[in-house]
Amino acid sequence: MRPTDRGRTGISPRPKGGPLPLRTAASLVATALALTAATASAAPTAAQGISPSLVHQGQKTTLTAKSGTSTASCTAALQFSDGKALKTAARRPRNGRVTFVVTIPTSAAVGQGRWSVSCKSVITAIGSFVVVATKSTTSDVAPKVVVTKQGFSQKPDPYGTGSHLSFGLILHNDSATEDADNVYVIVNMVTASGVLIGSVSKTIPLVQSGVDYAYGDSFGLRTQEPAASLEITVRVGAHEPKKTRTMPDFANVRIVPGQFSPGFVGEIDGEIVNDNSPKTLMSAGISVVVLDASGVPVGGGSGYSGAALPPNTRFVFLAQQGFDSIPLTKAVTVMISTTPTYGPAL
Repeated sequence: MRPTDRGRTGISPRPKGGPLPLRTAASLVATALALTAATASAAPTAAQGISPSLVHQGQKTTLTAKSGTSTASCTAALQFSDGKALKTAARRPRNGRVTFVVTIPTSAAVGQGRWSVSCKSVITAIGSFVVVATKSTTSDVAPKVVVTKQGFSQKPDPYGTGSHLSFGLILHNDSATEDADNVYVIVNMVTASGVLIGSVSKTIPLVQSGVDYAYGDSFGLRTQEPAASLEITVRVGAHEPKKTRTMPDFANVRIVPGQFSPGFVGEIDGEIVNDNSPKTLMSAGISVVVLDASGVPVGGGSGYSGAALPPNTRFVFLAQQGFDSIPLTKAVTVMISTTPTYGPAL
């Protein structure tokens, strides 16, 4: 079966009363960056600083941290998004501070990483950074990625004083000739008085030339004060000439009520289909934006398909992360974007 709806377009759910959610044929993988640190006898202080924090492969960045009263040598460690690490030579602090100038390897994995500074085996500072690919040498005109639609839903937690916010963004690359790589997005949740109550950052590997990308995500807030708006920053890390990209299709996509909160969205499920490539679809990151009847985002979330799919095969996918604050009455259709990885045919 070849579905007609592409992952880059809106997909309408089946009518209510359809079959039960597909829960046994696929699994979601939630990944988190973790920094393996040396043994610490005291809790680390807040990060002192890294500049620049958005750094290209092969570029230098500077780490600065307080060393406390210690005059012992300090070291810095960087862990990249693929888990590989880089450790600096030891340096002695001066005037209570220590500074490291680090060159990011040209082979460093793109995406968000973590850094730390340790003095006498005690972590004195921690922080994050984002590695982006070397800039395109074929064009001096970088593509511009803009937010064409946005929206969110917020739901108080049933217990405690917190809440959960789900948001959806439609990003558009306005260039007719350049693909945008490693697009770094910051989403701030802002109250009516202008105070930030939550922030999320994300590096999107690719937003194709002239194409929309659906970015859905969520955030747990420590307050039930309502967010009034989203404050969004978008930066293109690198770019390259427009290429033809192969993407899987999606079929029989459904919006499913929550198991314990039936008035809210519990998951998005359906089928991922490898019908556009002679290669095996090895895996696919799935990003979903939920839309209302007017096509306005009301939230979003994510999922993952890890099954190897030979050409012209399909598999169940489940997206269960981030949807539980979206009222079911507002969830009419969805838009799906994916980041696939292909390998040799099985």
